[in-house]
Amino acid sequence: MSIQGWEISARTAGYGVALGCVCFLMALIPGLDGLSVVSALVYWCVCASSWAKINPRNKRQIGFLLAVGTVALLVAVPTDVPIPVIHLLEGNLAIVAMLTGVSFLGLLPDTLKSQKPVLASRGVFSTWASVQLLGAVINMSAVFVVGDKLQRLSSQMSSAQFSVLIRALTSAGWWSPFFASVAVALSVAPNAQFHHLAMIGLPIAVFACVISWWEFKRREVLTGFVGFPLTLQSLTFPVVLAILVLFFHYYVLPDVAILSIVTLLSPVSVILWLWLRGGPRQTKQRLQNHADIRLANMANELSLFLAAGFLTTTVGLALKGWLGEGWSLFGQFGFFEAYLCYLAICGIALLGLHPIVGISLMSSMVPYHDVNNTLLAFVSLCAWAVGTSISPLSGINLSISGKYAVDNYQLAKSNWWYGAVMSFWVAVAMLILSSVLPT
Repeated sequence: MSIQGWEISARTAGYGVALGCVCFLMALIPGLDGLSVVSALVYWCVCASSWAKINPRNKRQIGFLLAVGTVALLVAVPTDVPIPVIHLLEGNLAIVAMLTGVSFLGLLPDTLKSQKPVLASRGVFSTWASVQLLGAVINMSAVFVVGDKLQRLSSQMSSAQFSVLIRALTSAGWWSPFFASVAVALSVAPNAQFHHLAMIGLPIAVFACVISWWEFKRREVLTGFVGFPLTLQSLTFPVVLAILVLFFHYYVLPDVAILSIVTLLSPVSVILWLWLRGGPRQTKQRLQNHADIRLANMANELSLFLAAGFLTTTVGLALKGWLGEGWSLFGQFGFFEAYLCYLAICGIALLGLHPIVGISLMSSMVPYHDVNNTLLAFVSLCAWAVGTSISPLSGINLSISGKYAVDNYQLAKSNWWYGAVMSFWVAVAMLILSSVLPT
């Protein structure tokens, strides 16, 4: 394909992703709910047309998900269960739209100015806070913003520095409403209370930092640790945006899912900020560049979530058709069942599959009706936070491996002790949730 043809294709894909997000948001307006199907079809078309650009690892996982989902659909067809043909492709649509919306946060400027590095224990805590608080909003971009500066500050980045980058980002998945893990959790368990999740997720994320610091101290690598200083300026926009999301969720649009509020406010607030700072011409140029580059290259992540949603829907139909409407893998869903699901999803992650695969299977076999939705959502958050850090083929480990030329299996292996320790504290947290919160 010529360069010009490639540019046209990329631009079409980028605008297609944006159109899918717009249709999803418009479907929230009463009377326009039919646009959700249009949104799903647009996203599927974009991913299908971008198949050649999807990396081989994702292609294998997507192929597996679609194959199993198709078999499950064929199993469901002979039964009496109604097949919602028009809605089969809408699984995980809210998550895909949210990923599109929060991608605009990558347009925020780099406010981490060049400063002197901080060392030893203070360096660990400062670097962790920088990655987690920024990553909670701008996701993977924060790793590279901080990582690139650490690379310039250090003669050679250490295993401890890489571990901080990985663990700080993944642990943000325990509490950040802008993180894909929270989107997945609230999709699997729509009746979960986000404030309950955040109340227990934040302490665990802080404890993950303390555990890592203790590990580095025990290994005697703190002395040579070079960290990056946290700046208050870099946190202004993320904090304001988080407050806006919570305010809209609890006071302005209480009947709208928090995922949809995040999807709406993320691009709107960024566009407004760009307009005020640079005017209409510069804003238009930045948005066009975003569509041509970032949105056009989202097929890897979007297609994985769409395929996982298809799997969840079809497996659920097959189980409902053959085992009955109220079938569940467990007769009850308490601590033991929750922790068993967590271990199974982490095991699947160690085998190289994305945690979304295990979470999708769990949601098919453990319907959210009549179970503690907050506990069910918390299983997803924990499996995502720990599973992505210990899996050699997770997106974060592969991204750091490719960016900084380190072995992805060594990255994952350096987090196995951390994963084992955090799994103990996950058990404690699940025990508290299952005992304190009502079903």
